[in-house]
Amino acid sequence: MIHWKKIWCAVLLLAALTGLAACGSHEPAPAMSADAFRQALVGKTWTLERIVNREFDVDPPMTLQFTADGKVAGFGGCNNFTGTYTLDGREIAFGPMASTRKSCGPAQDEREYTFLTFLAKVRSAEIEEDELKLSTEGMNSMTLTSGSSGLLW
Repeated sequence: MIHWKKIWCAVLLLAALTGLAACGSHEPAPAMSADAFRQALVGKTWTLERIVNREFDVDPPMTLQFTADGKVAGFGGCNNFTGTYTLDGREIAFGPMASTRKSCGPAQDEREYTFLTFLAKVRSAEIEEDELKLSTEGMNSMTLTSGSSGLLW
């Protein structure tokens, strides 16, 4: 005599175990060291994609470049700028920026002003692959891409 109840319980148990095995345990990637984070940040041209929900797909692109010695330079769409930054873990702060002073019309001038003003408010940074996310204390964020593969973590 077949014990359908036992077979049914065995099938259910096997299905449950298969489902659990498929889930696996996904350990979070280890935190990147401060030196590795700085290396991922430096030596690339980061192109502005968006600030909060506003897209910045403009020509010419707005950019940022970081050096290992705490300097930052970029292009705001009309003017070049330079300044300093400090990095402590994932906390980042930009010093005052010096910029050329030409005007390129109301629309470009406004986009550049938004970009530089937002940089002054940035307090943290995250990098994932080729994307840099700079965030303010209020958790508004600016997203830039490097166009090349960065470190994965």
